[in-house]
Parts: sequence; structure tokens; C-alpha cells
Amino acid sequence: MLKKSIIALCAFLVLALVIGCSADSIMNLGSSLGKLSDATLVPRNPYYVEKATENVEAFIEESESVFVLGEAPTTPDDPPYDPSWKFADDVAKSKQFYLDKVEETVNLLLSARDSSANDKALRDALNARYEGKAKDVLPHYNLYAGLERENTLGSIVRHFGEIDKEEHRSNLVMILMFMGIKADKDMINSLINGVNTVKTFKVPFPLQSCDYSVIIRTTMGDGKIMSIVDAVKAITSSEPGEGPKIDKEVLKKFLSDVEKGVGDREYQTVGDKIAVGIVYSIISSIYDLDKDFREDKEYRDPETDKPDYTRFFEYVFAKEKGKASMDKILSYFDALSYIYNSKLDIAGLVSGAF
Repeated sequence: MLKKSIIALCAFLVLALVIGCSADSIMNLGSSLGKLSDATLVPRNPYYVEKATENVEAFIEESESVFVLGEAPTTPDDPPYDPSWKFADDVAKSKQFYLDKVEETVNLLLSARDSSANDKALRDALNARYEGKAKDVLPHYNLYAGLERENTLGSIVRHFGEIDKEEHRSNLVMILMFMGIKADKDMINSLINGVNTVKTFKVPFPLQSCDYSVIIRTTMGDGKIMSIVDAVKAITSSEPGEGPKIDKEVLKKFLSDVEKGVGDREYQTVGDKIAVGIVYSIISSIYDLDKDFREDKEYRDPETDKPDYTRFFEYVFAKEKGKASMDKILSYFDALSYIYNSKLDIAGLVSGAF
């Protein structure tokens, strides 16, 4: 239970970081790889729009074929817990199918966009109301409201959601001590501020608690949580100098544009579900990229023999595999901007990459 609590707390705090800022940082990197989102040199061709429309119309049924929606727990808790997604049968095979389906959808959406053909039918398919297996689960804009209803980790999230109360704070200090971490007042205050940020954080489009089930399970096990944390910190915290600079204002504007486009609708669309798959895929890509970085002995600190995260950007742009990963991540954010019909200033997001 202790280990699960620690993992849950980490996943809880990582989610706010990943959704709120890694999206930006990663995207900007791709800009430097030379992707031009608004290039219009491709001849107009309705073929790609038609193929993308067919794909989007089939996305829910095909993607949810690898998920099982569990029963909601019957407890006296208020608010109640929701049912959550689990990958079906062969988990590794199911995950890969889902990732492949998202990648196929992203590629078709970008091809349709670049064709400059009339995309009304595709827009209608993206904006259609979600009517899949989890259609009766209430979506939320508030990050905490969705997480606390996730039935696998919800009770732990609620526990840490009361970290500002003395008794819960004491429990956290004990957990950290078991981890070999001596929590001082500043650390506890930082955690309290982090949790309070999650409580007030608004996602730009509505998410169900079962969407978090998918995303959370990506960050759990095999050291993935800390791996993703380290990678995101490296991407979003460039050192002063001539290295890549991240303009978080560009991300804020993009997210604001998405939020304005979504408005205050109280239901999810097919496009929202594709966006969930995109977030899942981006997090998976971050982990894979960071895993390669950790295993590259050339980028270790000679004194500690640990990965030198001050050189993370250097690694990304020096290795073909790193550049390919960032280019793929950029494409995914490109697709997000198309889904929500929001302009992303890729060129303004990063500078000094080369």
C-alpha cells in the first residue's frame, strides 16, 4: 500500500506537469526540426480528406476494441468513483494497437490538412458527440475533479488532496522518510502548492476519469514516472546561453485558443478522444526518448556516472533517433492544433536549436 501511495502521488503531480507544460516544450523542439505546419504547397486533393474522415468515423469503435471498461466501485464515497479503462487480454499487443491507431489517425489528419481540400465532412466527424463504451461517464474540465473519480487511484489522490491538513501532512512526511527523503518545511510547502495547483488546473477540453486511467497507466511501473519527470524537466528548463529557448507564452496562447474553441460544452467529442490518444502517445514517446538517453554512456556525468540532463537537448539534436522522436511528437501536436482548429506558432516556440 505504501509503494502504491508513493506511485500514486508521483503520477498525480506528474499529470499536471505533463498536460500543462511538457506539451509546449516538446512541440517547440519539433519546430526546429523544420516542420512547417502551414505549408500549402501540396495540391488540393479530396482523397486525403475522405480517408481521414473514414478513419475518424471508425476511431472510437476500433480504438476501444482493445479496452475493457470495468464496473464502477459501489462505495459510500462522495463524489462516487467512475469505471476505468483497462487494456484487454494481451496488454503489450493492445497498447501497440492503440499507439498504431493513433499514429495512423494523426498522419491522415495532417495529410488532409495539407491537401487544402474542403474538410467540412472531416470537421463534422471530429466534432461528433462521443458515443462509445464510456458515454455515460461524466467529463470534467478540472484536473482534480477527474482524477479523484478514477477508481484505481482516486482514494489516494483524495488523501493527498488534503495535504494542507496537518494529519495528512504528517503521513506524507512519514512516506518520504521511508523513501530516504528528509522533508523540510520548504519541500512540504512546495508539495502543498503543487497539489493546490492541480486542484485549480483546468484542462482545455473535457476529460473523463477513465481517460486518466489510460494516461496514468502509461506513467506507472518500470521507473517510468521518474524517467518522464526528468525528461520533462530537462525539456522545459533550458539553461541560459545559446541553447534552445522555450517560450511558454506561445504554449499558453495555444492552450487558450484551444479552450476558446472548445467553449463550455459539457460533453466529449470524437476529437477529444483522439486527443486523449495523442497525449498517451506523446508520454510514451517521451519515455522511450528518455530511456535511450539514459542508456547512452556518452551523456553521463563522469563524476556520478548518472545521465547528465544538462546535455539532454544536445543529445536530442545530435542523434538521428532523438530528432526523429521529437519530429514525431511535433506531428502529434500539429494534429492537436488541427483537431481544435487552433493556430500553433511552432517557429516562435523554440530558438537556438541549431
